[in-house]
Amino acid sequence: MDKKIFTSLQPTVNEIAATAGYLWDRGWAERNAGNISVNVTDLLTHREFDIFEESIIRPFLLNCPSLGGQVLMVTTSGSRMRDISKNPWDYLCLIKVDPGGDRFSQWPDKGSAATSEIPTHLAVQNLFLQTNSTSRVLLHAHVTELIALTQIREFCSADALNRLLWSMHPECHLFIPGGIAFIPYDLPGTSDIALASVNALKDRSIALWEKHGVLSSGPTVTEAFDNLDLITKAARIYFLVKSSGHEPEGLTSKQLDELAG
Repeated sequence: MDKKIFTSLQPTVNEIAATAGYLWDRGWAERNAGNISVNVTDLLTHREFDIFEESIIRPFLLNCPSLGGQVLMVTTSGSRMRDISKNPWDYLCLIKVDPGGDRFSQWPDKGSAATSEIPTHLAVQNLFLQTNSTSRVLLHAHVTELIALTQIREFCSADALNRLLWSMHPECHLFIPGGIAFIPYDLPGTSDIALASVNALKDRSIALWEKHGVLSSGPTVTEAFDNLDLITKAARIYFLVKSSGHEPEGLTSKQLDELAG
């Protein structure tokens, strides 16, 4: 992508690059894992919108009427976070959704397509607009410790996960009082998992895909990452205590109630 055309997006691109580096450094984006979308509609100038006039129109499986006319910046299929962190413009694309909400134009219209998880990004970004959410970012990563939790049957529910994460680290309850959602395993990149993610994120900002990865949303890329960083620390505390041969004590119900105020 030619950064000279879209100067208004440079701060967002810088934020994506920094976050991509964090994901790679923490081991949460092996090979080409992970993807990010940001609604950048309000950042573009009229001149920048004109770039889509000659782009190829592509259909997509889900109808997202609230996204009509909106522009998303999305990581491209097959891109690696370690590369995005160094040369972000080479691994990002812009998609402008058709007014009908069932097709989009991509720029640049040659080269790599948008991430294979585009159904989920479109569906969730559509949800943000439908619900007047302050979120405009969706981040997907393969967070090791969180995936590991879903390999333990007793933690394969939202109630069990939240009780564990809140009890391991009080900051989780303070910053994510609504907790996280749990989504049973489904085939990645499909409309089914996209719709499941929409349902999960209607009243929560984070959703954990069983044995796969996690979605985090927020007003900025940094805030979406911060939420992941926080709950992962709680999971890491749990595994550290278990690996030392002890059973984690956690916060009591009374202490959690005190945090809830």
